[in-house]
Amino acid sequence: MEGLFLVLIGGVLFSQAWYVLGMYSEGRSMGIFVGGMGLLALGTVVFAFDPVLLTGLDNGKTVAGGAQVLGQITVMKTVIVVWALYAIGVAASGLWDFDERAIGFYSAFAAIATLVPFLFFVGELERVYGGMVWLSLSGATLILTMVAAVMFFYQALQFNGLRLLSGWSLLIGGIAVGGIGLAIVGFVGLN
Repeated sequence: MEGLFLVLIGGVLFSQAWYVLGMYSEGRSMGIFVGGMGLLALGTVVFAFDPVLLTGLDNGKTVAGGAQVLGQITVMKTVIVVWALYAIGVAASGLWDFDERAIGFYSAFAAIATLVPFLFFVGELERVYGGMVWLSLSGATLILTMVAAVMFFYQALQFNGLRLLSGWSLLIGGIAVGGIGLAIVGFVGLN
């Protein structure tokens, strides 16, 4: 669940970056790509994919109880839903030429809604799972928080001087988040 979601949201950010940087001639192309990936990301929660990292096990040993694991999974599913709705909103904005300020204000909500899980993951996962799980999920949520904050200032507050900064932060953030997702998927494939 976690790795697939991160790959899809990395693709969303990457595609949106090309639109912000002016590489798409119209928003409909970006809207189709981003909408499809957003719906697939939402499907990781709706169709109840099993968690890959947040299992309560570390090298076969039980490290977390059932309630603790359920809390961790719920926090991760909240992040997935927030960012899947972000992707669907960006797609709707691109497809139907809605005002981008609404996406900017939702980016502020996404930044806060991702900052709280980042703080939770930093405090909780290293103690329970160790380095790999802690670093991958904390790093991904930190990147998503920073990207959402930059998009808030660019789109909601209309600071046009931030167009290149927001485009490049989307591009680099999308590559980083997608890379973390691919690393998770590859790690699970090896085990």
